[in-house]
Amino acid sequence: MQQLAAIGTNEFILGFQLAGIRHTFEVDASLNKKTDTSAKGIKHLVASSADNIGIVIIDENLLDSMSFFDRSDIENSISPVFIPLSTMAAQENLRKLIKKSIGVDVWKQDEK
Repeated sequence: MQQLAAIGTNEFILGFQLAGIRHTFEVDASLNKKTDTSAKGIKHLVASSADNIGIVIIDENLLDSMSFFDRSDIENSISPVFIPLSTMAAQENLRKLIKKSIGVDVWKQDEK
């Protein structure tokens, strides 16, 4: 059975961890030299997981920081399939789910 994973900054993967996604990979947003954020490095990170990961949700900011060729490699990957998602979209979706489940908007924003 194919597994689902998420890769991105700590803030990005936190919501997926809370939703029960067991396979999360944290990548430093500052693109630290110790972290290989190339397409090859990310694919190796996912492949090194013991489970069969078929879909990887990846932080769009991480994709934006890659070279054109690395980004193309990730976007054209067949196994696993990488799905870009922005942090803001993830936060908005999480906000809607929380509001739907408990009936209260805990992230009520100031309306100006």
